[in-house]
Amino acid sequence: MLRSLIRLYLIVLIGGGLTIAFINISFSQLFHERVTQTERDTDRTYAFVLDDYLQRHVGPERAAALEELKKHGAQDFRLMTTDEVKPLVGERQWRELLDGKLVLNDDATSYYLPLSDGTVVNSRRYEATTVEIQAFAYALVALATLLSVVVWVLYHWRELRKLEAAARAFGAGDLSTRAQLSKKSNIYDLSQQFNEMAQQIEASILHQREMMHGISHELKTPLARLEFGLALLQSPESPERQRERQMALRKDVRELDELVTELLTLSRLEQGDGHRLLMQVSVNELLDSVAASMSNDVADRSLTLSVSMAGLSPAGTGAAVAPAGRSPVSRMPVARTPSYHVCDPKLVARALLNLLRNSTRYARQAISLSAAAGAAGALVLIVEDDGPGIPLAERNRIFEPFHRLDSSRDRHTGGFGLGLAIVRRVALVHGGDVRLEEAASGGARFVVTLPALPLPVPVKGSVPQDAVHHG
Repeated sequence: MLRSLIRLYLIVLIGGGLTIAFINISFSQLFHERVTQTERDTDRTYAFVLDDYLQRHVGPERAAALEELKKHGAQDFRLMTTDEVKPLVGERQWRELLDGKLVLNDDATSYYLPLSDGTVVNSRRYEATTVEIQAFAYALVALATLLSVVVWVLYHWRELRKLEAAARAFGAGDLSTRAQLSKKSNIYDLSQQFNEMAQQIEASILHQREMMHGISHELKTPLARLEFGLALLQSPESPERQRERQMALRKDVRELDELVTELLTLSRLEQGDGHRLLMQVSVNELLDSVAASMSNDVADRSLTLSVSMAGLSPAGTGAAVAPAGRSPVSRMPVARTPSYHVCDPKLVARALLNLLRNSTRYARQAISLSAAAGAAGALVLIVEDDGPGIPLAERNRIFEPFHRLDSSRDRHTGGFGLGLAIVRRVALVHGGDVRLEEAASGGARFVVTLPALPLPVPVKGSVPQDAVHHG
């Protein structure tokens, strides 16, 4: 910090010195007329006395009179004719000299004084200054500059030291460190940027720690089952029992594969929108594809799934739950002019599938999937069930990776606690959000909002079935 102060002071000192030198050298030329007029006003009495003295000494006596003047001062007088002066001054100065006015040369270091008899006296301008006084004056200027710099820097020095201490503590591992500076400080905005950066880094590191802890915990269970199952395979058992053991091992392998797939999906989504592929998608066909892929799961649990497109097309106002014995999925009539939205169909389908699978685990009788138009061209997707719902205290954490509830929605219902985290990341990479509300039936109501996005490639089309099944 002291080195920075010294550098700042040297820069100010050098800049001030160059400014003073520029003033001394250039201002007399830049303001030549003003300096000449000032000299005339100042030396008016002196010029009258000098003219009167030299007029009383004519001929050979004048040279002796000039020598006598030199003995009483530091000026060197020289007598010249107007013709001799003409090449030494400018045209304007020459005309003023003929008018009987005192003039200065271009750099204002000497003057030409016309006498009443036509003779011109030339002498150097004399300023009563000494080197010692000038040095002392410049030293005072340097000292005043130093004091000014110190006073100005002192307060900021303390603030910078606080910011430096916060940066050192944060770098040493204290992730909760924040810079506490006064709002009046000139580096307050910088400290706020540091605090925001520290908060984001802390959140990222804590998130990574939680992810690693969750991954370790989730991998431990199927690996332990695999190890136990392999040990059991070595024991003598009947062929039927051996086949059961093998089927259980294959199930554990599939569980591991699903977990790794979920983790890779979540990791790609957390890297931002670089992994999304935007296209113009028919919302009708997107919802139909998702509903079709869930038909078996819904039927296996004796549930009904209703699909509606309220506010997106002129046809239909909703769909009723299908009667018993018929298809578990009911849809509104297909609109003549289907609504389109720009999104990544695979990611959106994956999010809807995760929400629907989550609902099938807890719904009692019915699940609904609906789409509606939001503000500014946004698409609102809603998945609702009539299950036990989610406690209010848990709703803020339900979208965190590996988070499970202690009540009905726990590990025994299946899943890894990553499905809702993926839904949230899908919404974020589209610039939207997802929120959890309470349904009218008391169950969970998930609302995904996808804002209107520009279409990078003008392609219209429906979502292929494999985009839904493998999303």
